[in-house]
Amino acid sequence: MICLLPKNLRSSIKNVLLTLSFSLLTITAFSHGDLSIRIEKKTQEILEHPNNPELYFERGLLYQQHVEYVKAYNDYLKSKDLGYTNKVLRYRMAELNYLTTDYQKALIEIKSYLEIDDKDVKAKKLEAQIYYELKNYKEALKSYQYVMNTMVDIRPEDVLEYCDIILAEDSKNYKAALNALASGLTTLGENTLSLQLKKLDYLIASNRHDEVIKQYDYFILQYKRKEFWYYKKALYLVKINKPKAANIALKLATISIEQLDAKFKNMNSIIELKAQIQKLENSLNT
Repeated sequence: MICLLPKNLRSSIKNVLLTLSFSLLTITAFSHGDLSIRIEKKTQEILEHPNNPELYFERGLLYQQHVEYVKAYNDYLKSKDLGYTNKVLRYRMAELNYLTTDYQKALIEIKSYLEIDDKDVKAKKLEAQIYYELKNYKEALKSYQYVMNTMVDIRPEDVLEYCDIILAEDSKNYKAALNALASGLTTLGENTLSLQLKKLDYLIASNRHDEVIKQYDYFILQYKRKEFWYYKKALYLVKINKPKAANIALKLATISIEQLDAKFKNMNSIIELKAQIQKLENSLNT
């Protein structure tokens, strides 16, 4: 975290982040500018070949990427009316309806696509997302299970989305959600931070006290800066009525702070943490 770094380093990082942000904005601007040029070129092609359905589909996709959804939809419909039969048109229409929150139409289109190719992982994922928005969590879960069992390049956000659907279908099914996280950690690596943090959330929510403590210990062992994790562990130990263990965690948090370089000890975040530790210690020992 930047707030834990010395002032001169924070300043350097801030400058780098500002530069990166400007670069990303520039890239985005050029990207949209490039899309505008490509749309103009595609329009010229359509003027020369007004009955070519593929050209309308291609321009519709460009409009969609340019976030001009009405124009994209009109081009997709024109392409369909002119006889374009490629299945990708059905997928793009489903995707566009999903993006514009017309979930019923999106579902019709994605089912039409899946009638042609029922093994397409990307389409099954979109189907699951549509069902989720329609609050049909049972069907969403069924579709996303296929995705998780079939996808070869799973990302952390896929695992987290799957967990969201599991708990939407049954808000108490933390066992299944934790199993999904465990599988994700096996695939992506045990130190995938977003999954480990979510694991902590689910363990706390399901009152698995011993496993929560182990999860705090994981973060304490994993990260060089331990003081905040010791404090968070102490707070949890207080919550589950383990004052002696909480006191030990607070003392370890204090020791961790004392082991910091002087430049870190004087940071506002550390000064505030020390005050919080002292306040909690006083409440436990009075």
